[in-house]
Amino acid sequence: MDFRGKKIDDLIVNLEFADGTSADYGVHKYFCFEGKEYFAMLPLIGKNQLDHTKKCVLYEVQEDAEKNPVVVYIENDGEYERAANYYSTLA
Repeated sequence: MDFRGKKIDDLIVNLEFADGTSADYGVHKYFCFEGKEYFAMLPLIGKNQLDHTKKCVLYEVQEDAEKNPVVVYIENDGEYERAANYYSTLA
């Protein structure tokens, strides 16, 4: 699967958490819902293998000026829940 010409298998995102830690995540799925685009992401094992034993996280995805994907934390609990429910129908 591609995201605007880039293979989602090649997309790695370093997520920073509220506790100050960070971890690399890979994109498991890309989907559109309610006019927005989302990545469902999983933590990585090593440099590029998705860890399917862990819980998937959802982030809204936008583009920067160079058309690179930028993930945005979903602050609204209702939006996250609706996107998660939709995602569960895709899996």
